[in-house]
Amino acid sequence: FSFFFISCEEEDNPFNPTSSFSCEIDGIQLSDSSPTGHIITANPTLNGALEISATSNLKDGAVLTTVDLTIYNFSSITENTTVNLGSAGSGQVWQAADIYSTEISNYTGTLSFSKITANKVSGTFSFNARNQSTSAIVKVTEGSFSDVSY
Repeated sequence: FSFFFISCEEEDNPFNPTSSFSCEIDGIQLSDSSPTGHIITANPTLNGALEISATSNLKDGAVLTTVDLTIYNFSSITENTTVNLGSAGSGQVWQAADIYSTEISNYTGTLSFSKITANKVSGTFSFNARNQSTSAIVKVTEGSFSDVSY
């Protein structure tokens, strides 16, 4: 009987899906199999906002990059509703010391949640962001996240 368990191949558990996050930044793929999410409670200005973060190396591992999405008033957001990413840095890309943000006028995007549960979210997003120091622009496209716990 124990031989049976030793020789069985382990299967993925469909009741415990893994989280994922991916997007293209200026056409270069960013993928994170363990993105993080949390409700902000320590900052009175942002209380109740959901922040989702993903980090990966780009350009053959040379540039560590983090993408942050901040969704204000998250408790009032429903599934399949488009949220604008354009105020107070609600979409940000951190590449080494460079910070690109949607908080600069005309550099905006959208996010839509396809699933919102009591502790996980899934959805899609895209945005354009600008570096305040250099005025360089990055385009974040084909963004998606799945089963991110918060």
